[in-house]
Amino acid sequence: MINKLKKRFPDAVIQSNPIRHSKMIWFYISQNEQYIGIPIADLTHSEIDLLKTLFPVYQEEITYNKSTQSKKWYDYIFSESPSLPMDNIHKEFRLIQFSISENKEAFDVESLQDVLKTIFPHEVVIVFSSENAGVIIEEKQEYLLTSQELQTSINALESDFYFKIHFYIGQFNELDKGLKAHFKLEQDLFLFAQKEMSKERIFSLNNVFPLYILKNIPYEIRSSFFNHIYHIFKEDRELRRTIKLYLENHSNASLTAKQLFLHRNSLQYRIDKFTDKTGFDLKSFPHAVIVYLACLDYEYDL
Repeated sequence: MINKLKKRFPDAVIQSNPIRHSKMIWFYISQNEQYIGIPIADLTHSEIDLLKTLFPVYQEEITYNKSTQSKKWYDYIFSESPSLPMDNIHKEFRLIQFSISENKEAFDVESLQDVLKTIFPHEVVIVFSSENAGVIIEEKQEYLLTSQELQTSINALESDFYFKIHFYIGQFNELDKGLKAHFKLEQDLFLFAQKEMSKERIFSLNNVFPLYILKNIPYEIRSSFFNHIYHIFKEDRELRRTIKLYLENHSNASLTAKQLFLHRNSLQYRIDKFTDKTGFDLKSFPHAVIVYLACLDYEYDL
């Protein structure tokens, strides 16, 4: 068993006794009478829960969450604890996941926590699941941080700390059992987005779910449906970008032409050219949905 775990987690360490290491979680393998220490960064939350079930003797050091609030939220989100982190269940919260990668040097978690808090216009709770990942608990307010403001903050963070950071902005839900279940689904979407859409920095249901649906359809079927559109995109690579931006701008020709530095008539010529070749009328909502999915599929399969 211990050799299989070592093969699955190459950076794991095998010892007769666990050592103090805040970046590892240690599991006792009774049949081998040894501990295996696995880097927390190499484990998903689901894997941690599964390993704790299989090997109930374990040792971990989670020292990142020091405030009472962050500890309560950590237990609520990442453990099997049924206790709610606060009494007022009628309040709405969204859970904003963050994950750091490609960090070139070690950084102080407390300093990062302070910086993350300054991004938001009101009080938030920061919960770390590891040194490089965690969740920002945001209560619903009259004014909320926009994606553009968050992107500006990301640029500053990456410049100051020399790492890449990704965010997944969850949906607002009341503080009840449904929030925890909903968060588990958002975790899956975040993991998917980091794998399939890593060039992006900010994810949400809006920009992840369409591709998530597509990727759960076999490639052969997608290719059969979209083959004619793919062929046109290969002939004219700029056309895909034009069509996708036009659809994302709610078919606003003036705004799209401005963003592409095109005359409006030139843009209309490109759209008409696409319609003539494919038979898809972008003013028709069902047609537009199909074409947009084809744009996404083509973009992320390159």
